[in-house]
Amino acid sequence: MSMQSGSEYQSSSDVYQDQSGRLFVQPQPVVQAQPVVPVIAAPSAVVRKSYRARFAPDAVVTAIGGLVILVVGLLALTRAGTGGPMNTPIVRVLGFTHTETLGLIEIGIGAILLICGATLSRSGTLFFATILGVGAFVGAIQTKSFRTTLALESSMSWLVVAVAVVVVLSTLLMPRFVTRTERVAVDV
Repeated sequence: MSMQSGSEYQSSSDVYQDQSGRLFVQPQPVVQAQPVVPVIAAPSAVVRKSYRARFAPDAVVTAIGGLVILVVGLLALTRAGTGGPMNTPIVRVLGFTHTETLGLIEIGIGAILLICGATLSRSGTLFFATILGVGAFVGAIQTKSFRTTLALESSMSWLVVAVAVVVVLSTLLMPRFVTRTERVAVDV
């Protein structure tokens, strides 16, 4: 026989009656719960690799412009030599007259523009391309003033002005692209 105590049912073996008729409940042994120990998983190896690629088309234009000017200057210096006065002899490079001095100027500004393109320096490119453009513009307008020292021709100066304008405009207007990729590898 079982008796109902609230909402719990207990079996008759747990309940007994004494001689006076009172009901007693057999005490149940208390079982203490063991403390729950959190299980910490061994840390898995997480490897994060991040890649970043940049592409700057304006720097490519700057480097190409600098390389062309550098090569023309090197050709002028090689043909004119360095043994005598810097304004003689007058040599022809790509159909334009040059002296050793003009070749050295072209080597310097061409190397600087090439470095600015390689290092992606917009401020350096703008500064040196502007100097190149202003100097070439002055040379195109005042060709007679530079005829004896540089053997400068007006058509060559206007060509260099055009190169400087293209470099400055490409630096100001062309966007730069950055691609960022992240790989996560989990080793269990």
